[in-house]
Amino acid sequence: MGMINFTYIKYGVALALISILLGISLGLGFGCCEDTIVDKFKKDSTEVLDTVYDGSQKKANRVVNKSWNYMIRAHLHSQTMGVISLVFSLLVAGLKFAPRWQLGISIFSGLGALGYGTFWLLAGFLAPRMGSTSASKNAIELLAQGSAGCFFVSAIVLFALLGMRMFAFQNTAPE
Repeated sequence: MGMINFTYIKYGVALALISILLGISLGLGFGCCEDTIVDKFKKDSTEVLDTVYDGSQKKANRVVNKSWNYMIRAHLHSQTMGVISLVFSLLVAGLKFAPRWQLGISIFSGLGALGYGTFWLLAGFLAPRMGSTSASKNAIELLAQGSAGCFFVSAIVLFALLGMRMFAFQNTAPE
């Protein structure tokens, strides 16, 4: 296989590493600051308790709890998808697929990883003031759709290229 040439994958690798770093940072932050984050959610919901939650502390508490779950999702998705993106990038470069496939798969998977983790992070922070996690997700749904779409497309293209390399054309891939 030889050395990996990073020429076409360097930006995607950078995005993947940033996504992994975001996930790690969130995890470390949760370890030291979980109470601070949850207190911020509570404060945000309290400020709009009468106008957004119709005075219902029970509704506000439900959103605060679900917002914390979204923080955990942000942590897990950022790390996991970042690692997968890194593997995708190294795989397309190591197997010496055409430069455009290396560039596309690497950038799309990196953007997808970083964007999707960021979506969950933002949705969690927005929800307490908005009164629901559905409202917060709807407000930034294009971020989720675009990033998940990028990630999915990169996976499908990579799997198609691998399938062609392994089964259909043996040692060739489309240019």
